[in-house]
Amino acid sequence: MRRLDRDLPRIDMYAPELRARLLAQRAGMPAPRAKATPAKTEPADGALALLKQARMMLAAATADRELAARTLADARARADSIVAEAELSADIVSKVGPALPSIARIQNTVAERYGISLAAMLGPGMSVDLVTARYEAIRRAHAARPDLSPGKLAKLFRRDRTVILRAIAGKGPKP
Repeated sequence: MRRLDRDLPRIDMYAPELRARLLAQRAGMPAPRAKATPAKTEPADGALALLKQARMMLAAATADRELAARTLADARARADSIVAEAELSADIVSKVGPALPSIARIQNTVAERYGISLAAMLGPGMSVDLVTARYEAIRRAHAARPDLSPGKLAKLFRRDRTVILRAIAGKGPKP
């Protein structure tokens, strides 16, 4: 030990239980006992039936919650897509004049064609089916709306603009 550190208190790195046991050993006292655990008792037949029924109800509630979460995610994805498209089209209609094809409609059409949800297509999934559907939707959107920059398309598809450029160039998976 260094000369300057001799008078400082030492920091003990042990867990509290281990520290208490070591202090008890040094003092000559018996070590503290571990916490007592209650003994498990077998439930009666009626209690088993209630427990089984409760577990079934919990499983059903969990499945309902997961379905509701997926539906909510899909609805949020559609709402975000519609809002983003409305903001873009409001700016474009004021400059261009006639209404242009809807990106949300293109996204929904491609998602239905591939049998996936819009939230899955716009989400982070990287399976071959999702990427193929996503790239096709990007290609169709760019063909229908050449006035939208890759950055604006990237916002609508929740992707980086380089992914949009790759899809437009036809370097991704083909349908």
